[in-house]
Amino acid sequence: MKSSRKLSLYFWIGCLALALIGLLYWLVFWKDIAWTDDAYVEGNQVYLTPLHSGFVTAIHTDDTYLVKENQVLVELDRTDALIAFDKAKEDLAQTVRTTCEMFHEVFAYRSQIEATKAKFIRDAQDFEHRLRVLSAQAVSLEDYEHAVAALRESFHQLQNIQSLYKKALALVQNTTIRSHPLVKGAADRFRDAWVYLRRCNLYAPTAGIAAQRGIQVGMWVKEGTPLMSVVPMDQIWINANFKETQMKRMRIGQRAKITVDLYGKGVVFHGKIVGLPAVAGNVTSLLPPQNLSGNWIKIVQRLPVRIELDPDELKAHPLRLGLSSEATIDLTNDTGSYLPNSTKGSPHYCTKIYQDEEEGDRLSIEEIISANLDPNLHKFSSHPLLLPQIRMTIPLLIQEALSQNAANPFAPPIPKEPD
Repeated sequence: MKSSRKLSLYFWIGCLALALIGLLYWLVFWKDIAWTDDAYVEGNQVYLTPLHSGFVTAIHTDDTYLVKENQVLVELDRTDALIAFDKAKEDLAQTVRTTCEMFHEVFAYRSQIEATKAKFIRDAQDFEHRLRVLSAQAVSLEDYEHAVAALRESFHQLQNIQSLYKKALALVQNTTIRSHPLVKGAADRFRDAWVYLRRCNLYAPTAGIAAQRGIQVGMWVKEGTPLMSVVPMDQIWINANFKETQMKRMRIGQRAKITVDLYGKGVVFHGKIVGLPAVAGNVTSLLPPQNLSGNWIKIVQRLPVRIELDPDELKAHPLRLGLSSEATIDLTNDTGSYLPNSTKGSPHYCTKIYQDEEEGDRLSIEEIISANLDPNLHKFSSHPLLLPQIRMTIPLLIQEALSQNAANPFAPPIPKEPD
């Protein structure tokens, strides 16, 4: 009996000692630590999608291969794009010639106005001469009426040509041939065809590893269809899914240690928390919990904490998206922010490959305009056309003759003098 009591006493003393050791261990090591094995490697996947439909004519890379920024990865058939490009080129050339014709038309009407004005002055002089001798019956009434009719005819001809002149001038006044709206519109259509032709090739927006190739040569692809993706190996982080009960003391900036199953416990990645989530995973699920619909069950939720990795360690030990990992957060320093209070430090992703899409198009436009520009209008290719209005003062005696007719008293009154 005594031996059994001693064994029982030793057993409980051992249990108490183990509990005290566990408590001390927790107080020393685990009290300020948050750990999870529900963590995964995340990163950007840049998808290549065509902006117009076509047949795939060439593929210049494959899964697992390295690609460089601005490298041609996929080529689409260029037949339709070349036809549209040639059509836009011809349209620009014809528009330049049409605009030159519009400028010439203004000068033609202006010369025609001067010729008609000279005829009107001559008819006015003939009318005045006959009017002076009409009372002396030196001319017949018929001859006088013919002079009035000729005067009115030349006057209305002058008015008609002046209206046509104003109409033609309104299309080109205060503009150059290069800055004319018709030419600029045709130039924009040419640029659009230029870009359309260039986009038959799909370029790598960034350097990385090619993945998810889902196309073959000869396949017909629609615009917006993902053809493959590029994974930038320097844009990788950890999404550690912690329980909501673990996140009370988590703050942005706290240090973290990461181990990945790929390398085992021997390789430890160091990082820091750069973002705490705004939503739990259940909110973004296919069927979010709603107690009104009856699909709500209270369980401890997990939230993805974003951990930024040390770039040098990531370069020394490259990771792949989706790898399983374990994350340990040091909660000792809780002076950081629980919510972001500034946009400073946010990730910035960009590519410059699309800035080169219009490279050379302006030079081609200039060559087409210069080749189709009338040399006689070279001045107006860069200097705007500014022509004054044509005015003519009509003597009172002529105005009276234009507003009355003894042979036709019901004739409508003549409009005001032309500008």
